[in-house]
Amino acid sequence: MGTKLSSDMMIRASFFLIIMVVVSTTPGAPVSATTFFPSTYKTLGVSIEFEVVQPVHVGDDVVLNFRIHDAVTNQPIRALRPESALRFNNEEGNLGLCAANMKTKSRRYGSHTPVQFNSYIVALNSLEGTLSVMNPGRTSRMLIKKIELGGLGNDIALAWLGRHIYVTVEPNMVVVVDGVHMKPIQHLTVGMHPHHLAIQPDGKYVWVAHDGDASVSVIDTDVHRVIATVPVGQGHHDFAVTEDSRYVAVTNQEDHTVTLISVRDLTPVGTIPVGLRPHGVGYSSLSRSFYVANEGDGTLTVINPDRPSVNKTISSGKGVRVVKFDRGGRWGYALNRRENTATIIDATTDTAVETFSTGVAPDDIVFEYDWAFIRNVGSADVTIVSLRHQGLIQNFPVGHFPPRHVKIPQDHSSLVSFGDGHQVLVPNPADGAVYQMMAGGVVGPSRVFETKGRGPTRAVVYWRGLREVSPGLYRRELSFSQAGRYEVGFYVSSPQVATCFELTILPASSP
Repeated sequence: MGTKLSSDMMIRASFFLIIMVVVSTTPGAPVSATTFFPSTYKTLGVSIEFEVVQPVHVGDDVVLNFRIHDAVTNQPIRALRPESALRFNNEEGNLGLCAANMKTKSRRYGSHTPVQFNSYIVALNSLEGTLSVMNPGRTSRMLIKKIELGGLGNDIALAWLGRHIYVTVEPNMVVVVDGVHMKPIQHLTVGMHPHHLAIQPDGKYVWVAHDGDASVSVIDTDVHRVIATVPVGQGHHDFAVTEDSRYVAVTNQEDHTVTLISVRDLTPVGTIPVGLRPHGVGYSSLSRSFYVANEGDGTLTVINPDRPSVNKTISSGKGVRVVKFDRGGRWGYALNRRENTATIIDATTDTAVETFSTGVAPDDIVFEYDWAFIRNVGSADVTIVSLRHQGLIQNFPVGHFPPRHVKIPQDHSSLVSFGDGHQVLVPNPADGAVYQMMAGGVVGPSRVFETKGRGPTRAVVYWRGLREVSPGLYRRELSFSQAGRYEVGFYVSSPQVATCFELTILPASSP
């Protein structure tokens, strides 16, 4: 483990860094190997080194490295969440102003500024087959671009801190989008009517469910190729993956079965009869079991992947379609779209402990901080449940119309974590917008992002900031679209530490 931050430094893992790159271009002038000032900065016991290979041209893939060490022991400082933001400034000036500019913006957005500055929201407009890329760090003109998919979209997936976005597109395609350039780089042929996607916890494979045939595809994320097609049962499919990425469970709605697949061999290890019309499936990391929501008979089937058989059946009421567990794996929430309820499952005893009312037709759930957010597709609201205070349940309006107001694929509309542990995004296909909600004391959406598209059903958050790729080494991959002078400032909020670095970006090189 790397050195922890000392108490006198008062720098915690929640601090944020804001990095801005300063670029200057003089026609015909030579470019030096490095133009950083300074390239290393030390203060309050912290050493920060900025590295980038030059020259850099418009359109190049650029890697920015920041090495953060204890200045006394030279040990790397780990588990931080540093961040970066680019500020174009083509006029010569005092680099010290960059930190002051970023401080001003941080006060504007409050305690979750890093997420706002360093993320893109990518919404899937299912009814027109496009992706809307939005920058929540902007106060106006948030829509950056729209990406054409070549067909109507069903689902979208992105690994946490991943670079590539995967989208299922009718009638038989998966589109791979490069998040650095925000453009499609691969169009992969898969089975008929691909719908749900699942990315393994280890990020190695993307799983694609084909609702039009009895199979699932496996995509290798290193090469973006379909490496296997695995036979399963008939009907609509949903996925769950074990936390160690050893097993994948696939529901087969028309066959009333679940297929269990070995990830190592990419072959089925068992087909297990469950209840009627299994729809969703969840996994508890605590009990190490799959839980299958059987919509037709209102039961939950519990399956242990190490012994592919039914362990137990839990009654939940006809209409149950979705079941998901909190981060600890103990408490599962089974959502019933017919009865407009949620049933809480205790994974330690595999029993239903409580049922409460939601909005109309609850369809998806995410867990943030001490709250559970439940998306209702039959009413224009989200049900928010306190995980600490039993009985604290409220419905909050999200948009003017419920998602069901328009016809959307499989009647699904999802939620997504913003990535900071406190906020969720709520796509509303009837409004053409994505709403942002904050956990704790909410009275409604805090911000609204217009997609300028039809039927946004799902979204992902693409992280543009720094990622720790090895102890103390934080990296960002990006591409510049404009030559000129940028300011790249480094900012730590507590205690306040600010410095600036320089970098030169040249016009695009000749082919």
